[in-house]
Amino acid sequence: MIKINLIAEKKATKSRAAAAPGVTTASSQSGGQTLVLVALLAVGVAISGVWWWNLADEKSDLQVEIDRANVELERLKEIRAKGDAYKAKKELLARKIELITELKKRQSVPVHILDQVSKNLPELLWLESMTASQNQINLGGKATNYNAVSRFYRNLQDSGHFVNVTLGRTYEVREGVAFSLTCRFGGVEGEEGEAQDQQG
Repeated sequence: MIKINLIAEKKATKSRAAAAPGVTTASSQSGGQTLVLVALLAVGVAISGVWWWNLADEKSDLQVEIDRANVELERLKEIRAKGDAYKAKKELLARKIELITELKKRQSVPVHILDQVSKNLPELLWLESMTASQNQINLGGKATNYNAVSRFYRNLQDSGHFVNVTLGRTYEVREGVAFSLTCRFGGVEGEEGEAQDQQG
């Protein structure tokens, strides 16, 4: 009679069945983790791609702005150069005008002095030198006689345009008499006196 141990067979089947679900569960968990890692990696790559694309776009925009700024800078550089040239010309012109104005002011007094001296020169007398510094006038010349020098001296005193008339050295020379004379130009007072004479 043959005996079959069915209990042992059942136990072996149960143990295989119990072992099989354990293996299946481990492999399914490993597959799930792999899928999660792949998904995370794909998301990371996608985020990096979007970030890189945004950076590239921003870089392109910034480059466009830089190019525009460089063009504007070149344009402004030309305008500034023109402005500097205009400013330099304006300053030069202002200096020239100021110089001309100053020269005219200075010129008017010497011309007026010469005019008044020439009006008071008597006959037979001529000037050889004349210097003026701050209304102080030094005259030097010659005359044919002493009377001409005396007339010149009196004419300057009586003109109303000259003050502190002082006759310097007077001496005989081959042409007649040489003399030196100093005075100060009265300026405004002299002009007022001339105006009063004309009214009288």
